[in-house]
Amino acid sequence: MTRKEQIVQTCMDIFSEEGVKGLTMKAIAERVNISEPAIYRHFRNKEAVMIAMIQEIRDELFKRVDEISVRPITAVEKLKKIYEHHLFYIKEKKGITVTLLSESFFYRQPEARRHMLFFLNDYLGRIRETIALGIEKKEIPDTVNPYAAAILFLGSLQHLVTIFRLTGEEREVNLISDEVYEHFRRIFTGGTDK
Repeated sequence: MTRKEQIVQTCMDIFSEEGVKGLTMKAIAERVNISEPAIYRHFRNKEAVMIAMIQEIRDELFKRVDEISVRPITAVEKLKKIYEHHLFYIKEKKGITVTLLSESFFYRQPEARRHMLFFLNDYLGRIRETIALGIEKKEIPDTVNPYAAAILFLGSLQHLVTIFRLTGEEREVNLISDEVYEHFRRIFTGGTDK
């Protein structure tokens, strides 16, 4: 792991534990065991650190989403695997995406906000495309609106992540997520047991 990667990972840990207020150059330097000025060799400011974190999350999530997307399985199966992967990632990373999304930091940092918006729209587009291909292949009814369904799909994940972040109850989130996805499966299959 490079020093820059180490700094980003440390920032993600701090951010997950303490939010943006805990993410100071001093805290980063202490955890990485380097001087504060050494951080500036890799990042010009706190916003640049946040952008690197967004990129890291995006890369990690999308690597698996892209692997799932090319599998020779139905669109409904792909969506279930993506759903499961997202929940696994969130539990593994202690809900960092919901923390990132909820931070008012982005309202004051236009470049970080632009990166986060790109990430969210890109993810939404990938889900929408999976649904649209399922409709095209007649695996999903043509009455399903791909854009609206993708928003509901990602919105339900965001809500489950919030519950996990607030309660820390993985078992409860697993039960709820199974029920929620079962409703999506019924919508995606027109109420049948495909």
